[in-house]
Amino acid sequence: MIKTNIASVKAGIHKIELEVDARTIAARDEMMVRLIQLAKEEIKGKRPAGEKATPDAPPMNRTGNLRRSIKGEKFKQGFGSYSAVVGPTMVYARRVELGGGNWPEGLKFPYMKPAYEKFMQQGEMTAIFNKHLGG
Repeated sequence: MIKTNIASVKAGIHKIELEVDARTIAARDEMMVRLIQLAKEEIKGKRPAGEKATPDAPPMNRTGNLRRSIKGEKFKQGFGSYSAVVGPTMVYARRVELGGGNWPEGLKFPYMKPAYEKFMQQGEMTAIFNKHLGG
């Protein structure tokens, strides 16, 4: 009996693997899109040229380039193991978020960290994971 059903057991396991893989990808993709959305929402309003920005507050749009540059990149590390990196692609984005360089000490305008904190505090990661993987 055991010898006769090995093929069907393997087929059943393979089907489950494919379903878990697809659900994991969907969860990762939804989390990435939501984090991008939250980060873009942090950059609010329009700051006129010449007007000073408020330190330790999220930046305001001047050209929209920083906001538009926030993107995500997806990675697969193995079965059921996926990740995504979310962040801006503008060369000055790190300085805006963290300060430094030739800027005065402590001058920064965080937008990625507050977006991540909102994502985690609102329980969105857990909700998305449970939605796709039924936890």
